Parts: sequence; C-alpha cells; structure tokens
Amino acid sequence: MRPTSPRRALPALLVVLLALCCSFGVASPALAEEGDQPAYSAAEPPALSSAHALLMDYDTGTVLLDKGSHERAYPASTTKIMTALLTLENVGLDEMVTVTEADLAEISWDSSVAQLKAGDTLSVRDLLAGLLIPSGNDAAYVLARYVGGGDWHAFVDMMNERAAQLGCTDTHFVNPCGLHDDNHYTTAADLALMFREALKHPEFAEISSQSTWELPATEVSPARELEATDDLIDPESPVYMGDAIVASKTGTTWEGGRCLVTLAERDGMSLLGVTLGAPMEVDADGVGPNFYDMRSLLEWGFGAWRTGEVVSVGDALGTAEVSLSADGDEVEALATSAIVATVPADTTLEDLTLTPSWDEAFQAPLSEGASLGEVTVALGERELGTVTVGAARAMALSIPDFAIWWLTSDPVHTVLAVVIVAAVCVVIGLVAGVSLRSRKSRRQAAASPHRRAVARSVQPTRLKPPAKKKGKHVGSHMRQ
Repeated sequence: MRPTSPRRALPALLVVLLALCCSFGVASPALAEEGDQPAYSAAEPPALSSAHALLMDYDTGTVLLDKGSHERAYPASTTKIMTALLTLENVGLDEMVTVTEADLAEISWDSSVAQLKAGDTLSVRDLLAGLLIPSGNDAAYVLARYVGGGDWHAFVDMMNERAAQLGCTDTHFVNPCGLHDDNHYTTAADLALMFREALKHPEFAEISSQSTWELPATEVSPARELEATDDLIDPESPVYMGDAIVASKTGTTWEGGRCLVTLAERDGMSLLGVTLGAPMEVDADGVGPNFYDMRSLLEWGFGAWRTGEVVSVGDALGTAEVSLSADGDEVEALATSAIVATVPADTTLEDLTLTPSWDEAFQAPLSEGASLGEVTVALGERELGTVTVGAARAMALSIPDFAIWWLTSDPVHTVLAVVIVAAVCVVIGLVAGVSLRSRKSRRQAAASPHRRAVARSVQPTRLKPPAKKKGKHVGSHMRQ
C-alpha cells in the first residue's frame, strides 16, 4: 500500500538523490575512483586497417568496438573454427584416422598445410593440431571426410546447419578450410558466435594457443614439428602478447585479406576480437597488419574498459520516501542483488543513472530488509541492468499520523468518523441522563411523608426503668 503522506517531502527529492548517487556505498571494482586517469580512453578507439572488426567482453557480451561486424566478408582460414567445432562435437580426440589420397586432392599449390601424407595414421587430436596451429588445409579435408561419414561435402552441409543453429544470419560455407569461393562468406559477428561455441571445448583453446606442436612419426612420415601462424603467440614477434592469448585462429587469402579471431585474458578480464579484410602487405619483420590491429584492439580494450560489479549487494542506491512513520520521512534503499557490467575504465558513480520502479511514498510500518522494488542502472543510453532493493532499517508506524491520514484520505472516512463521534456523544448523553434521573428519584423518595413514617415506625424502643411500689420500707418494722 502506497498512500500519499500528508507530510511527504518535495516529489522531486527522491529523483534528485538517486541521480546524484549521494548515498552509494563502497565503490565497486569496475568503477574508477575520483581522479583516476586510465592510459586509454573508451571514447578514442584505435585506428584499424582491417575492413571489418569486432571487440567484445567475453563474459558480459558487451560490444566495445564494432566496425562493420555485420557486413559480409570472406573468412579465409578462420573457417576452420567451424571445422574444429564440429569435430569436437562429433568424434573422440583419441580416435585414429588414416589420411587418403582423396583427402589431398583438393589442396591447391598455395594452401597452408600440416605436411600430411597419404597413409599417415594420426589421432583426431593431432589432426586438430594440424588444422589449427599451421592452419593445414590438408588436415581440414581429412577431418571433414572422417566426421562427414566418408564425404567432405556432407560435412559442409553440417557446417551450414550448425551455423544456422548458432544464430549466424549471414554465413555460408562451401568447403571446410576457407579456400576462396564467392559463395563462401560470413561476418565478424557470426565468427564471434562460432568462436564462443568452440571455446566451450577446453581442447580447442588448449590446441589453438600452442606456438608449436610435435606430430608423431607414422609408417610413412617421420616425426615433424608444426609451427603456429599467429604472431601474437610467437616470442620472437614484435607483436608478441605473452600468456594473454587464450585461443586464436588466423586466415589469409588474397580475396579475403588477412583475418584473425582471438580470445585474450588479462587481470580477470576476457576480450574476444575479430578482424577481417586487413591488407596483405607485411612489415619488415614479416608481420601482417591484422596482428597489429588485434594487438591495438586488445591493449585498448584492457586499458580503456573494466568488467566487474558496478553495483554490489548492500550498496545504497539513494532513498525511498516513507509516510506515516515515527522514524522519519525516508529510508535508504540497499541493493539486494548485483550488476556485473563492462564500462569505460574512467566511469565513476556519478556517471551512472539510477531509476527506481516506485514513484510514491511507502507507508509504514516497514521491516528491515522489506522489498522496495527495483532500481535500473544505466550509463548514458546503455542500460547496465536492474537490481532489487530493500529497506535499510525498520520504520515504525506513527499512530497519530495514521489517524490523521485515515480521517483525511477519504471523505467517507470523515463522515463515518463524525457519525461515530456523534453516536458516542448520544450514548454518553443517554447514559448520563439515566444516571441523573436515578439519583434524583432516590432523593425524592427519601423526602416523602410515607418515607418518614416508615422511618419512625422502625425506630428502636427505649427501655424504661421499673416503677417503685408504695409501702413500708423493709427496715421500718424493726424500729417499732
């Protein structure tokens, strides 16, 4: 019940207090302290040479940068993310597969390969390493044929079906490796969906993050070392990012340009980046612009953004007005749930907008922790989430205030009160009249002649002493 209090403060008080956030508790980890100046600014993203790019927080899904992420592009070997996903979903890592001549028939002269030969018998795990680390097109066709039940074309059908299931709205595959075809396309946003799904399998990150991999010897081949195509995990590269890289997949074709999909972690924050269509030229160190773009994206993301609780349980989110209380006119609204969000690193409490779900005063009594409703938290135009809130303390009912409110809240109550008071007065008057008449009757009865006669007739009889007898005294005879 939320009546309007006769003593309520100005209606705008609650909104002003909430907007100023003057009642917040301890700052949450995602928010900056006053005066903090991060090295990067969220408002100044890096310049990129890639035609398409996407950077998002992996945990919250918040998009930090979007450069044509929904525009169609050629994925090159980032296609192998889907090939790896279907392999992990359908066969065991320890299953053994033998390479056939037919598997190698589709390999072009300019393909990247894992040095597989017909007759090699390797585990699915090793074939995945050949697929992801040196980006072997040969490994792609071997796995596609094996998972597809003997036909790599059937596997491509599986790829398209799985993409649709994941919500990819502008993706179509023609082969399992990414060799160019005008009908083989996707978007940066769709690739992010596939990559996130693949990362649900720990083996994907485990294999794709390796800079080298040792393939065992087979009956037709000696042991051989595979080397990664990702310069971000190459210690000798000028763009090396150390252990920050969790998983990645490269891709390069003349038509699609240089492409890269990466997951990186630093200080508890995870970022997923996609770049497509970077120029083919490399610098003096042999590093392509896709790697520089990705490093710039990740460094900017880690430096300019924070992920954490912007509202924690127990934070004071302003005050709520309370009517008819003996303990004051308002109570602090404490968060009973939390919001985890990704926000610019220089965001402070004053930057947040708090909108309560209530717009009227609550009526006492309220118990400590009583639900007050919800508060929506926003940063600019972006809604960060909604938390439930409760009363910080109990608010007792003021009986006099309640009586006044009840009498004035409805004309019917006033009329009823007048009737009740009048009825009480009549009853009191009647009782007083009866009592007065009773006392008067008693007085009149006491003063009547009959009453006095009766009173005399019941007076007590006084005893008289016995009369003296006439005659001689006893002693007179003796004197004669």
